[in-house]
Amino acid sequence: MEGLRIGIVTSPTPSLAVVAKDLVYTFRRLGKVSDFYDYRIPYYEARDKFDRAIVVMTFDPLYAPTWFLLARDYNVNKIPSVVYTTVEGEPKRWLVKYWIRRDLIFIANSKFTEKMLNRVDIEPVGMIHHGVNFSEIEKAKTQAKKLKQKLKEELGVKVVFGTVVSGHRRKGLEYFAQAVRTFREKIKDAGFYVLTGREGANKLIGLDGVKVSTEFGKLMRDEILALIGSFDFYVQPSLCEGFGLPVLEAMGLGVPCIHPDYEPLTEFSSNSLNFTVKVVREEYQDLGDGILYLCHYYEPNEMAEKMEKAYELYICNRKAYLAKSSQVKRQAKKFDCVKKYEEFLKVWEG
Repeated sequence: MEGLRIGIVTSPTPSLAVVAKDLVYTFRRLGKVSDFYDYRIPYYEARDKFDRAIVVMTFDPLYAPTWFLLARDYNVNKIPSVVYTTVEGEPKRWLVKYWIRRDLIFIANSKFTEKMLNRVDIEPVGMIHHGVNFSEIEKAKTQAKKLKQKLKEELGVKVVFGTVVSGHRRKGLEYFAQAVRTFREKIKDAGFYVLTGREGANKLIGLDGVKVSTEFGKLMRDEILALIGSFDFYVQPSLCEGFGLPVLEAMGLGVPCIHPDYEPLTEFSSNSLNFTVKVVREEYQDLGDGILYLCHYYEPNEMAEKMEKAYELYICNRKAYLAKSSQVKRQAKKFDCVKKYEEFLKVWEG
């Protein structure tokens, strides 16, 4: 293991790139040579750059096969590789080719992902939860404090709820919009900031007390962390997740969260830590991708009620709010990326 060079390979997709860069950060902290590649670096070039590879990729059998082929090429050409993967439901079985099961080594990012892969006869060699990069968290704190005051002045409110989410149907922005309408009917001195894309912005048109940015996927990571850290509460409206790293990062920043009560979010969060919304129905949905998304439906009115409880905590009992902030931060510390991603090295021991 001495002198081991580890290549971390993924697509430029922001959520995947964040995990990949944290893997590089971890391995460098552990004294390994590690580099990040956001393109499919062929094996004949890779051989001169790294001895082991981790391909970070969503298990979508429509999108991922070229990345899976890359991992297989590495293995065939004596660059031992694993695929660190996530999935938000059951991969469509008829799209999962035999060679994917036979030739690749997978590590799941959550118990939920592991369970979904098992449903299509794939047995990951391990499960390693995503981790929080506390070096990045610390850098973001100063900017977050300045931004918090700015947002409150712009919105004219005492409390800011926020979320960072794409406009894809599985992300639940329609449910979020209904919850915000209900909440704002009763409470006017709390507002919302949403970072999304244009598709998502279209679902929020006409909402009172909501500031929307369509810069989703365009901001640097430090800007996103500073934004999340500027919220008094983070809201995760998603109907399904493969992990839910923004929730864990918000916790790392000391921001209590409001989210539906389902795996994998419950693998690192709970009702005693955050404000969870009861799931009333689960259903596999075909939304046109290579995955049957396992959607967890909840009542927007209950999400609005949890927002109201959060608001009351902040306004009426700041001491309890600060205690909850410290509590979620302590929980996130258990998921420090250096501790979590060190587990990858065990895959190659011996």
